[in-house]
Amino acid sequence: MTGRIRLSMAIAVMMVWSLPTWAAEGSADGIQTRLEAARVAYQKNDLPRTAHELEEALMEAHSRIGKAVAEAMPPAPTGWQMEDVEIQGLGDAGGGLTVTRAYFREDPQERTSLNISLFIDSPAVEAALALLGNPSATAGQQHMKRLKVNGEDALMRYDPTTHTGEITVVLDGRILLEINGDGLSRAEQLEDMAKGWNIVKIRGLTAANAG
Repeated sequence: MTGRIRLSMAIAVMMVWSLPTWAAEGSADGIQTRLEAARVAYQKNDLPRTAHELEEALMEAHSRIGKAVAEAMPPAPTGWQMEDVEIQGLGDAGGGLTVTRAYFREDPQERTSLNISLFIDSPAVEAALALLGNPSATAGQQHMKRLKVNGEDALMRYDPTTHTGEITVVLDGRILLEINGDGLSRAEQLEDMAKGWNIVKIRGLTAANAG
């Protein structure tokens, strides 16, 4: 239990430090207060109170990160609808976190959907980076294409027989942008959606830790 509390404390602190300056200014006191309360409770060996304060700090940090990412995600194309963003810690999957949003369009014949995800400091980032950095690893794969999205290297796969595909972009070795589509009539739908990412704002999520 003690090890878990220490790990949660470390995660909470990292989440606060990873908040972009523009998102944290004037609003970080709530998280800092929770972390201080957790530290005091831990010193008193009050583990239930420690866990409660850490959970509250993480919830607030998640909320702020989710809001920041939502503002940087592509807008819904004309005629499409989008759901609220969802944010999830990936402690059980190697660490990091992911923010996702679903987009969809109802058609008389078929439903078209796009699921957009952003991963930070996750093993998924390393896996995508390995593919992007090794052209020979994807050279023989069918329907795979390398391209530029907003000046960034990207990898796209589109299968015209199943009308499915995905596109991935990795920023600064830490952030993975991923779009998965179903019911797509053309590959350009993936590319057009990916161009809607606000890359500058996305980079701001980790810029506070740069250098």
